[in-house]
Parts: sequence; C-alpha cells; structure tokens
Amino acid sequence: MIIFSERVNGMYRDVRKAINEKDKTIVQELTKEQVAGGADVMDVNLGPTKGDPVENFVWLSQAVAEVTDKPISLDSAKPKLLAEVVPKVHAALPDTKLIINSSTADPGCMGTLLPVAAEAGAGIIGLTMDKEGVPGNVDKRVECGGTFLVTAMENGLTPDDIYLDPIILPVNVAQKQPWNVMEAIRQLSVFSDPPPHFMLGLSNVSQQCLMRNLINRTYLVMAITAGLDSAIMDAADTELVEAAITAEVLLDKNLYSDDYIKAWKMQKGI
Repeated sequence: MIIFSERVNGMYRDVRKAINEKDKTIVQELTKEQVAGGADVMDVNLGPTKGDPVENFVWLSQAVAEVTDKPISLDSAKPKLLAEVVPKVHAALPDTKLIINSSTADPGCMGTLLPVAAEAGAGIIGLTMDKEGVPGNVDKRVECGGTFLVTAMENGLTPDDIYLDPIILPVNVAQKQPWNVMEAIRQLSVFSDPPPHFMLGLSNVSQQCLMRNLINRTYLVMAITAGLDSAIMDAADTELVEAAITAEVLLDKNLYSDDYIKAWKMQKGI
C-alpha cells in the first residue's frame, strides 16, 4: 500500500497559518509524524493561502524535503499552476521524486500536464473524469481512465508512474458510488500489464458523515480487495494504517507472521 499523506494541506488551519507566515515548524513536525506513521509520499496542497502560489509551493516543498527524502506530490486542481510549479520545484529539489496531483482525461488538461510530467521524470495522478465532471457510472469512469492511461503512456510515462483515481464521492450523497469506484478499478486493472497504480482521496467517502473514521477504515479495506494500492490518507491514524496492512496480509500481498505489523514497520524503516 502506497500511503500519500494528506496532512500537509492548507485546508487545515495550522498548515494554512504556517504557509502564510512561512513558519516551517508545524509543516516539518507534521511531516515527521506522517512519515513515522508510514507515509510513502508527502502530498502537499496550499489550500486557501495568501501570496504567490508558485512561491508558496516551492517553499512548502522545500520545508518538507528538509526533513524527509520521501517523494512529494504537488496537489492542485489548477493545471496551469501545476505546469508552472513542477519545473520550479524540480529545479529546487532535483533529487526528490515528484508526483503531479492531478490531471483529468480532458485533452487540454492532459496536453498541459503530461509533457511536464515526462520532462521532470514525475509521476502523475489521472482523475477518471473529463469536462463533463465526475461520472455517475462505471462505464464513463473506465472510458476516462483508459483514455488517460493510453495517453500518458504515449507521452513516455510507464504504468508505475501513473496513478488512476476513480474519484470517490461522499457516501451520504452518492451511496452507489463506492461500489462504482471499486468496479472501475477492477475493469481498469486489465488495461495494461503491469497495471497502473489505483488511488483514492480516501477521506472524501466520509465527508459530512458521522463515524468518519469507521467509514474510512471500512472502505479502504473494501477498495484494497478491488485492487486499490494507494490512497491519500492520514498516516498518523494508526487504526486506518493497520487495517490496510491487515487487508494486504489477508489478500496474500504481504507475508503473514505473528508480528506482521512490526514486520511492516521494519520494512518501512520506522
């Protein structure tokens, strides 16, 4: 399971304040906490912060990179901003693996971001949607995901650098969507050999719900059975991380031992 840390995000008040005041302390404490919990990638998102977003992204990425050598995922819904940010962060941190979060399957968006990913040697997350928005069914998700996968590979990216995100919606407003997402993953997994990675912004499934932690934990395990191998999530949520570890043991993806959680942590070096 590839864990993308969700916590260094300007939507959180403490991170937003740190970015606005250029105070590395909170950012670096959170980064260390997430890495200690098992984060493989640090997803960084400015949220509604002040100042120049390009400069903020570079500052935030550098602050994270000072305390970990983990890959950094640059997270924004603005393709033009990402196209400007990625080369600058790559120049500032040439030894840090970058991942672009994210593109859609819209030709214009792919045309903007896929060449940037190829030039920087970056991975990229492809949302299974186009200009029409998030699909309400499986077929459209599969169509968009297949289009993104093929186009990314035509631009020189390998399946290992491609993450398809079938876009989970809150279960309280779209109860059929959790199943649709899992079925899309199952169908898309046969499009290439080896397949790309499959990921979700996990906490979206429980937005505005009660018992959010239980919903997140349960759905993560369900999605792993469908082929999910990465997620943007809180690596400091021990029960969530251990549920993922256990699911992969039960699916014979990791070797069982009586201390399988300890073994997983040793493998991660934590």
